[in-house]
Amino acid sequence: MDGETFVYDGRAGPWTCTISLLKADDVNFAAVGDIAFRGEHRCKLVLTRPGISVETGIGILKCRCIAWIEQAQLDDEEQTTLPT
Repeated sequence: MDGETFVYDGRAGPWTCTISLLKADDVNFAAVGDIAFRGEHRCKLVLTRPGISVETGIGILKCRCIAWIEQAQLDDEEQTTLPT
């Protein structure tokens, strides 16, 4: 398994997240999650952890990507509702 891509349906529309595994030894996990919205790269998250499986690491990174998206949407909504 080299990683995976998933789509998260946020309030503003679909976000694409691509998780790619990085080189790590057999007892460590390392991966990067690239988050894009409407084809525009918005964030890169990196996760390194000792002693967890690839499946667990991908699950953790996927949750962090979703949390980042949710916060970004809240921030964007606040920006559009600020008085001018």
